Amino acid sequence: MTKKKLIILLFGLTLNFSGWTIAKAIQQKGIEEDYRDLSYKSVSDAILETESYYKKSLGLPKKLPPLDFTHSFGRFNKENENLEIEYLSEKQHFNYIINVIPSKNETELLSDIDSQVFLKDGTQANYLTSGKDGKSLITFMFKKNNWTYILSIEERLLDNPLSTMMEIANSF
Repeated sequence: MTKKKLIILLFGLTLNFSGWTIAKAIQQKGIEEDYRDLSYKSVSDAILETESYYKKSLGLPKKLPPLDFTHSFGRFNKENENLEIEYLSEKQHFNYIINVIPSKNETELLSDIDSQVFLKDGTQANYLTSGKDGKSLITFMFKKNNWTYILSIEERLLDNPLSTMMEIANSF
């Protein structure tokens, strides 16, 4: 192979790999822009906005489901008084959502409870599965420090859904 062909080949490979990197960056920028258009921001900024609105601190579970998330976003809706945090995997097309509302604003959120369990500290938690056609959604709800937490994820994503959700809730 001549020196000229080798340089052209190396240049072509470099463009190919940098093209993938640029395309990936554009793709990531696209999903981030889409979420920003829907009033999402960083999780920490959404938490600060919520804490500022209520003038009290808000904690989150330290654990997440054992999945590979590519993005995380948060938004606080003053009208519904709801903080929504979403962790998602762009490649595998799944998400995990945490909704937080003040306990004083809670109404009967879960009407058909599958299980009632207790966390390590004695906190009562409610567990519900819903859905059809093989797509079941897990909803796990509990109260901590005058906040009501509602965790939601597709059941198929977890090996032991109830145990995993309890671990997450116990990670305060």
